[in-house]
Amino acid sequence: MILRALGLGPVRTDPVAHYPDLAPLRRAVRAGDWGGVAAYFAALAPRADHSVALRLVAASPGAERFLQAAVDAERDAALPRTLLGARFIVIGWAARTGARAKYVTPAQWRVFHDYIGRAERLLADATAIDPTDAAAWTERIITARALSLGVDEARRRYERAAEHCDTPYRAQVQLVQNLCPKWGGTFAQVEAFAEQCRRDGAPGSLGGAVVADAHIEHALAGETLSAMHRYLSQSGPRRALESAAEHTVLHPDFRPVHGWVTAHSTFAFALYYGGHLGSASEHFAALGDRISPYGWELVAPRWKPIVRAARRAMPRPGR
Repeated sequence: MILRALGLGPVRTDPVAHYPDLAPLRRAVRAGDWGGVAAYFAALAPRADHSVALRLVAASPGAERFLQAAVDAERDAALPRTLLGARFIVIGWAARTGARAKYVTPAQWRVFHDYIGRAERLLADATAIDPTDAAAWTERIITARALSLGVDEARRRYERAAEHCDTPYRAQVQLVQNLCPKWGGTFAQVEAFAEQCRRDGAPGSLGGAVVADAHIEHALAGETLSAMHRYLSQSGPRRALESAAEHTVLHPDFRPVHGWVTAHSTFAFALYYGGHLGSASEHFAALGDRISPYGWELVAPRWKPIVRAARRAMPRPGR
């Protein structure tokens, strides 16, 4: 326990370590138990963000086999189509890799577009069957990006997700990506959208935590660590990050919900690389040994030692 407190222990990225209530869902997925998977989602609050649970299923190797069987058996059900569509997005993006477009081979593009096309058809069916399926609309923001359908279509899909989810944090994160210059938007659009989320989000909710993603994406556009640091060290980004954190994960009314680890992690990353260690320390303290890879994995392939070093650098009481 002492080693963990000092930041020397393991870094836990497993979603079940972040959210233990996901354990029954993982057991059902590993067993290929469609009934258990469906029961887990049926028990979730209707207007909660189901995306963390959905992505656990989508990231599970081989899950497409029993999900396809569920799609075939349940002709008028949205859930199996949403989950299989999300799984196909993961498979397609893995084939494409995270490389810049010019480095993706023609063979990789073919596999990518095949799976993304299949995902879009499944997800379109899901939202036709159940237009209130916020998780399916959220995944369709990703397919809109992959299929180059444009910013307006991505926004339309986001609005449908937000209409049926009280705090659509993952949908906000995905729309930020679509609004970035690399996908046809601008950083002015990114930051305006993130600020709108902060303004409209209830105090103590995750609405507005996407401000951290917005500033990370802007910083990463510099393509070097020094450029990223220069951007994040400025007073404007720092004020925006600290204000958003106080409105969301550091607000007295905040309660951990699915997505809170990702939110704290993005704030920790942005503030740490901006050199704002005092502010970053609050997020590292909340996280303990949990971390979300976003941001960190883009800086270095071996990023976990960087997180441990960052924790050791945090100010502590009495130092």
